[in-house]
Amino acid sequence: MRKMLSCSALLCCGLWMFFACGTKQQAPEQKSSLKVESSLYTKTSCVDEAKASCATFKVSYPIFSSGDTALTKALNQSLQEFVISAVGGNGQLPFAVALDSASKQFFDLFQADIKERPEMALEYTTQIQDTIPFLNQKVATVQMDGYSYTGGAHGNPFTMLVSYDLSKSAKPLEITDLISDTTAVKPILEKAYKVSKGLKETDPLTDVVYPEITQIPLPAQIAVVSNGVVFFYNAYEIAPYAVGASAVLLTWEQLGALADKQKWL
Repeated sequence: MRKMLSCSALLCCGLWMFFACGTKQQAPEQKSSLKVESSLYTKTSCVDEAKASCATFKVSYPIFSSGDTALTKALNQSLQEFVISAVGGNGQLPFAVALDSASKQFFDLFQADIKERPEMALEYTTQIQDTIPFLNQKVATVQMDGYSYTGGAHGNPFTMLVSYDLSKSAKPLEITDLISDTTAVKPILEKAYKVSKGLKETDPLTDVVYPEITQIPLPAQIAVVSNGVVFFYNAYEIAPYAVGASAVLLTWEQLGALADKQKWL
């Protein structure tokens, strides 16, 4: 179980480096007046530490601050809603109360499974780690990498990647906000996706997606980084777990007239 968690951590780190490297290559000229820091909520429940029969609930999330209180309130509320949804909490409760409630439910599940299988050394985990791949006066891009394991063959890694339009009260950017022709971008995206999976551009797409997919669909998650636009697919979204998650970067040069670089940089 520890090995699985380590693999997930490496995946999250790799994705962060993927975006961070892009940011370093073309640093934005205008820095943001927003300030951001991470807040950590963590709890652990152990039945037998010697046997590693423990459950860990660990959530790191960003908190934005600035002179524009309406903007930061909108940003923070949106991110808190994601966190609560990701951990299966009650979105009707205040954020701190909802986190406590979600952790209690998680530990209750762990305790119930321990009673059913006392002979096993169970190690359950729920984790979310935040990073900021890109931030300037126009856009804030937030990445939150999560991982959960509650038994079974493998854990469940997931990523939330979103860019907020800071000129429009932290509106989450959709693909139509960034790409002028979503039909024309698909062939470019498909080629880049194949390359990211170690294929040639001419290889069949079905080698790295579900058999029923004949043309790569646009992902639910898309974000701005300094050198282009990232299209992100979580595991199971378009391909089996073994294929893994996919972060596909299309540079501003690749996108050409399909994306307005100056609007965001």
